[in-house]
Amino acid sequence: MIKKTGSGCLLLISLSFFSLILGIDSVRADNDRDATTEEIARIKQVLAVQGCSLDDDHDVEFYFNRNRYEVDDVICSDGKIYEIYLDQNFNIISKRQDD
Repeated sequence: MIKKTGSGCLLLISLSFFSLILGIDSVRADNDRDATTEEIARIKQVLAVQGCSLDDDHDVEFYFNRNRYEVDDVICSDGKIYEIYLDQNFNIISKRQDD
């Protein structure tokens, strides 16, 4: 038989709360991934049609919760650097100038 004291219940609740927080953080951490080589090649094709290209230090990630790619440090024909978002079918859905 297990006796629960007031402080024991508080400890159990605290541990449960922290487990919940850690579990949520784990889900967030797994919510994105780096784009594959094939995906990057397709994205480069789409960007080229728009007069844009990736710099050598590009960062391309796919976000599961939004079903989209985020491409940082895209250089376009106007000489400006952009952050471009594409949907899962590689259609550009947003283009924002990097500051």
